[in-house]
Amino acid sequence: MSTHISSRRQIITVVLLVFAVIGGLMRWLAPQPSLARDMGSLLLVLWLPIIGNIIAWLVARAARPKQVQAGFALDSAFVPSAQISLTLLAADVPAASRPIRSGLFPCMLVVGHEAFSARLCVPAGAEPVPEVAQTLAVQFLRADLALPKLPVGTAFKLLEGRSVLGTGHVVE
Repeated sequence: MSTHISSRRQIITVVLLVFAVIGGLMRWLAPQPSLARDMGSLLLVLWLPIIGNIIAWLVARAARPKQVQAGFALDSAFVPSAQISLTLLAADVPAASRPIRSGLFPCMLVVGHEAFSARLCVPAGAEPVPEVAQTLAVQFLRADLALPKLPVGTAFKLLEGRSVLGTGHVVE
C-alpha cells in the first residue's frame, strides 16, 4: 500500500471539507423552512464520501510500521557468504547491456518462490558482460536463512527491483 497521497486528492479533500463547513453554517444560520437551509444540507451530504478516505488514511497511518525495514547498513563491510557463477541476460537496448557496475551491487537471488536480499562485490574492471559467465562473491542480508536454501549447484535468478538481470548457480 502506498503511503503517498497525491496533491489532487488532498485538494479535493480540502475543498469538500470547506463545503461541509459552509453547509453547516448555512443550516445553522438559515431559518427553518428555507432554500438556504436545504442547500446547506446538500453541501453536508456532498462531504460524506470523503469521510471514508479520511478514516482509511487514519487507519493506514496507525497501522504503518514504526521502524525502517532492515537492510545493509551503508557503512558495513562486505563479508562474502558464498561464491556464485552469474550470467547476465542479453539486453534489448545497448544502454542496458552493462547493468552491474563495479563496487557493491544490491540485488535479490530468487530460487523458486523465495527471494533473498543480497549484494554482490564486483571488482573494478571486472564488470559482468551479458551472456558470459563470471564468478562473483555475494553477501546475504540473512545468510542464516539463505544458505540452507542455496546449497552448491542451486540455480537462481538475479533481480534488481522487478527486473531479471541474469541467471546463475551457487559455486561454493
